[in-house]
Amino acid sequence: MRVADLAGGVMNILLVEDDPGIGRFVHRGLMAEGYMVEWQTSGRRARPRLASGLFHAAILDLGLPDMDGADLCREARQDGVDLPICILTARASLDEKLEGFRCGADDYLTKPFSFEELLARLAVMVRRREGRDAERLSLGSLAIDIRARTAQIEGKPLDCSRREFDLLLCLARQAGQVVSRSQILDMAWGTDADVTENSVDVYVGYLRKRLAAHACAPDLLTVRGVGFMLRHGTKA
Repeated sequence: MRVADLAGGVMNILLVEDDPGIGRFVHRGLMAEGYMVEWQTSGRRARPRLASGLFHAAILDLGLPDMDGADLCREARQDGVDLPICILTARASLDEKLEGFRCGADDYLTKPFSFEELLARLAVMVRRREGRDAERLSLGSLAIDIRARTAQIEGKPLDCSRREFDLLLCLARQAGQVVSRSQILDMAWGTDADVTENSVDVYVGYLRKRLAAHACAPDLLTVRGVGFMLRHGTKA
Protein backbone atom coordinates (compact mmCIF):
# COMPACT_ATOMS: atom_id res chain seq x y z
CA MET A 1 0.00 0.00 0.00
CA ARG A 2 1.34 3.42 -0.94
CA VAL A 3 1.62 6.10 1.71
CA ALA A 4 -0.88 8.29 -0.15
CA ASP A 5 -3.52 5.55 0.15
CA LEU A 6 -3.55 5.51 3.96
CA ALA A 7 -6.82 7.42 4.11
CA GLY A 8 -8.45 5.54 1.25
CA GLY A 9 -8.10 8.45 -1.16
CA VAL A 10 -5.57 10.69 -2.89
CA MET A 11 -3.74 13.11 -0.61
CA ASN A 12 -3.30 16.70 -1.82
CA ILE A 13 -0.01 18.25 -0.73
CA LEU A 14 1.09 21.88 -0.97
CA LEU A 15 4.84 22.16 -1.54
CA VAL A 16 6.36 25.61 -0.89
CA GLU A 17 9.99 25.51 -2.04
CA ASP A 18 11.94 28.02 -4.15
CA ASP A 19 14.99 25.82 -4.86
CA PRO A 20 14.28 24.28 -8.30
CA GLY A 21 16.39 21.17 -7.70
CA ILE A 22 14.85 20.30 -4.35
CA GLY A 23 11.39 21.29 -5.57
CA ARG A 24 11.58 18.98 -8.58
CA PHE A 25 12.98 16.15 -6.45
CA VAL A 26 10.22 16.37 -3.84
CA HIS A 27 7.46 17.02 -6.38
CA ARG A 28 8.39 14.05 -8.57
CA GLY A 29 8.92 11.77 -5.60
CA LEU A 30 5.57 12.57 -4.01
CA MET A 31 3.74 12.24 -7.33
CA ALA A 32 5.36 8.82 -7.82
CA GLU A 33 4.02 7.81 -4.39
CA GLY A 34 0.48 8.70 -5.43
CA TYR A 35 0.16 12.17 -3.94
CA MET A 36 -1.29 15.13 -5.80
CA VAL A 37 1.15 18.02 -5.40
CA GLU A 38 0.86 21.75 -6.00
CA TRP A 39 4.28 23.43 -6.04
CA GLN A 40 4.59 27.10 -5.10
CA THR A 41 7.88 29.04 -5.00
CA SER A 42 6.60 32.25 -3.39
CA GLY A 43 5.39 32.80 0.15
CA ARG A 44 2.86 35.42 -0.92
CA ARG A 45 1.34 33.11 -3.52
CA ALA A 46 1.39 30.19 -1.10
CA ARG A 47 -0.42 32.01 1.71
CA PRO A 48 -3.94 31.91 0.17
CA ARG A 49 -3.33 28.31 -0.89
CA LEU A 50 -2.58 27.33 2.72
CA ALA A 51 -6.00 28.70 3.67
CA SER A 52 -7.85 27.23 0.67
CA GLY A 53 -9.02 24.05 2.38
CA LEU A 54 -7.87 22.00 -0.61
CA PHE A 55 -4.83 20.31 0.93
CA HIS A 56 -4.19 17.57 3.45
CA ALA A 57 -0.72 18.81 4.43
CA ALA A 58 1.98 21.30 3.45
CA ILE A 59 5.77 21.09 3.14
CA LEU A 60 7.29 24.52 3.76
CA ASP A 61 10.79 25.84 3.11
CA LEU A 62 11.91 28.69 5.38
CA GLY A 63 14.25 30.50 2.97
CA LEU A 64 11.69 31.84 0.51
CA PRO A 65 12.59 34.76 -1.79
CA ASP A 66 9.83 37.14 -0.71
CA MET A 67 9.30 36.30 2.97
CA ASP A 68 10.54 34.05 5.73
CA GLY A 69 8.74 30.73 5.82
CA ALA A 70 8.46 30.96 9.61
CA ASP A 71 6.49 34.19 9.21
CA LEU A 72 4.29 32.54 6.61
CA CYS A 73 3.58 29.66 8.98
CA ARG A 74 2.90 32.02 11.87
CA GLU A 75 0.53 34.18 9.79
CA ALA A 76 -1.34 31.08 8.59
CA ARG A 77 -1.87 29.93 12.17
CA GLN A 78 -3.04 33.41 13.17
CA ASP A 79 -5.55 33.22 10.32
CA GLY A 80 -6.94 29.99 11.77
CA VAL A 81 -5.32 27.60 9.27
CA ASP A 82 -4.93 24.19 10.95
CA LEU A 83 -3.37 22.39 7.99
CA PRO A 84 -0.49 20.06 9.06
CA ILE A 85 2.79 21.78 8.13
CA CYS A 86 6.22 20.21 7.89
CA ILE A 87 9.12 22.66 7.69
CA LEU A 88 11.86 21.51 5.31
CA THR A 89 14.96 23.67 5.69
CA ALA A 90 18.74 23.90 5.95
CA ARG A 91 18.42 25.69 9.31
CA ALA A 92 19.56 23.00 11.69
CA SER A 93 20.36 24.63 15.05
CA LEU A 94 18.26 23.81 18.09
CA ASP A 95 17.10 27.42 18.43
CA GLU A 96 15.97 27.46 14.80
CA LYS A 97 14.09 24.18 15.24
CA LEU A 98 12.38 25.46 18.38
CA GLU A 99 11.42 28.65 16.55
CA GLY A 100 9.91 26.53 13.79
CA PHE A 101 7.67 24.76 16.27
CA ARG A 102 6.82 28.03 18.02
CA CYS A 103 5.60 29.50 14.73
CA GLY A 104 3.15 26.63 14.40
CA ALA A 105 4.87 23.82 12.47
CA ASP A 106 3.82 20.23 13.16
CA ASP A 107 7.19 18.79 12.14
CA TYR A 108 10.69 19.96 11.21
CA LEU A 109 13.09 18.22 8.82
CA THR A 110 16.53 19.55 7.95
CA LYS A 111 18.35 19.43 4.61
CA PRO A 112 19.98 17.27 3.38
CA PHE A 113 17.25 14.76 4.09
CA SER A 114 16.18 11.24 3.22
CA PHE A 115 13.11 11.15 0.97
CA GLU A 116 11.94 8.03 2.83
CA GLU A 117 12.05 9.99 6.09
CA LEU A 118 10.05 12.82 4.52
CA LEU A 119 7.43 10.28 3.39
CA ALA A 120 7.26 8.77 6.87
CA ARG A 121 6.89 12.16 8.57
CA LEU A 122 4.24 13.23 6.06
CA ALA A 123 2.28 10.02 6.68
CA VAL A 124 2.37 10.59 10.45
CA MET A 125 1.13 14.18 10.07
CA VAL A 126 -1.72 13.14 7.80
CA ARG A 127 -2.65 10.22 10.06
CA ARG A 128 -2.66 12.48 13.11
CA ARG A 129 -4.84 15.01 11.30
CA GLU A 130 -7.27 12.31 10.20
CA GLY A 131 -7.59 11.09 13.78
CA ARG A 132 -8.41 14.62 14.90
CA ASP A 133 -10.78 15.31 12.03
CA ALA A 134 -12.39 11.89 11.72
CA GLU A 135 -15.79 13.32 12.60
CA ARG A 136 -15.56 16.68 10.82
CA LEU A 137 -14.57 18.05 7.47
CA SER A 138 -14.13 21.62 6.28
CA LEU A 139 -13.70 23.42 2.97
CA GLY A 140 -13.35 27.15 3.29
CA SER A 141 -16.55 28.41 4.92
CA LEU A 142 -18.17 24.96 4.73
CA ALA A 143 -18.05 22.82 7.89
CA ILE A 144 -19.43 19.28 7.94
CA ASP A 145 -20.10 17.25 11.08
CA ILE A 146 -19.97 13.71 9.74
CA ARG A 147 -21.35 11.95 12.81
CA ALA A 148 -24.21 14.41 13.31
CA ARG A 149 -24.79 14.54 9.53
CA THR A 150 -25.08 18.31 9.52
CA ALA A 151 -23.41 21.05 7.47
CA GLN A 152 -22.92 24.75 8.02
CA ILE A 153 -21.63 27.64 5.93
CA GLU A 154 -20.16 30.47 8.00
CA GLY A 155 -22.00 29.02 10.97
CA LYS A 156 -25.39 29.00 9.24
CA PRO A 157 -27.11 25.61 8.74
CA LEU A 158 -27.13 24.17 5.24
CA ASP A 159 -30.50 22.44 4.93
CA CYS A 160 -29.94 19.17 3.07
CA SER A 161 -31.92 16.02 2.48
CA ARG A 162 -30.26 12.72 3.37
CA ARG A 163 -29.18 12.11 -0.23
CA GLU A 164 -27.99 15.69 -0.71
CA PHE A 165 -25.85 15.37 2.41
CA ASP A 166 -24.34 12.11 1.13
CA LEU A 167 -23.53 13.81 -2.17
CA LEU A 168 -22.04 16.84 -0.42
CA LEU A 169 -19.87 14.64 1.80
CA CYS A 170 -18.70 12.61 -1.19
CA LEU A 171 -17.63 15.75 -3.10
CA ALA A 172 -16.14 17.44 -0.02
CA ARG A 173 -13.95 14.42 0.69
CA GLN A 174 -12.52 14.78 -2.82
CA ALA A 175 -12.49 18.60 -2.80
CA GLY A 176 -10.56 20.13 -5.67
CA GLN A 177 -10.75 16.92 -7.70
CA VAL A 178 -13.17 15.88 -10.40
CA VAL A 179 -15.40 13.02 -9.27
CA SER A 180 -17.15 11.00 -11.98
CA ARG A 181 -20.83 10.13 -11.90
CA SER A 182 -20.05 6.44 -11.42
CA GLN A 183 -17.77 7.24 -8.49
CA ILE A 184 -20.49 9.39 -6.92
CA LEU A 185 -23.02 6.59 -7.34
CA ASP A 186 -20.68 4.13 -5.61
CA MET A 187 -19.84 6.49 -2.72
CA ALA A 188 -23.17 8.26 -2.15
CA TRP A 189 -25.68 5.61 -3.24
CA GLY A 190 -23.73 2.39 -2.81
CA THR A 191 -22.58 -0.16 -5.34
CA ASP A 192 -25.85 -2.11 -5.13
CA ALA A 193 -28.16 0.87 -5.65
CA ASP A 194 -30.61 0.47 -8.51
CA VAL A 195 -30.29 4.03 -9.88
CA THR A 196 -28.82 5.59 -12.99
CA GLU A 197 -26.20 8.29 -13.44
CA ASN A 198 -29.02 10.72 -14.28
CA SER A 199 -29.91 10.66 -10.60
CA VAL A 200 -26.52 12.20 -9.87
CA ASP A 201 -27.27 15.15 -12.14
CA VAL A 202 -30.65 15.67 -10.48
CA TYR A 203 -29.20 15.76 -6.98
CA VAL A 204 -26.26 17.90 -8.04
CA GLY A 205 -28.88 20.41 -9.21
CA TYR A 206 -30.64 20.25 -5.84
CA LEU A 207 -27.39 20.67 -3.92
CA ARG A 208 -26.23 23.51 -6.16
CA LYS A 209 -29.40 25.45 -5.30
CA ARG A 210 -28.78 24.87 -1.59
CA LEU A 211 -25.24 26.22 -1.91
CA ALA A 212 -26.29 29.17 -4.06
CA ALA A 213 -28.28 30.54 -1.12
CA HIS A 214 -24.99 31.20 0.70
CA ALA A 215 -22.67 33.85 -0.77
CA CYS A 216 -19.49 32.22 0.58
CA ALA A 217 -20.37 28.62 -0.25
CA PRO A 218 -17.92 26.40 -2.14
CA ASP A 219 -18.35 26.22 -5.90
CA LEU A 220 -20.00 23.07 -7.29
CA LEU A 221 -18.64 22.81 -10.83
CA THR A 222 -19.64 20.60 -13.74
CA VAL A 223 -16.72 19.29 -15.79
CA ARG A 224 -18.31 18.30 -19.08
CA GLY A 225 -17.95 14.67 -20.00
CA VAL A 226 -16.13 13.86 -16.75
CA GLY A 227 -18.08 14.66 -13.59
CA PHE A 228 -18.31 17.23 -10.82
CA MET A 229 -15.97 19.07 -8.49
CA LEU A 230 -16.44 20.95 -5.23
CA ARG A 231 -13.82 23.62 -4.64
CA HIS A 232 -13.17 26.52 -2.29
CA GLY A 233 -15.60 29.28 -3.22
CA THR A 234 -14.55 32.23 -5.38
CA LYS A 235 -17.71 34.27 -4.86
CA ALA A 236 -17.38 37.80 -3.53
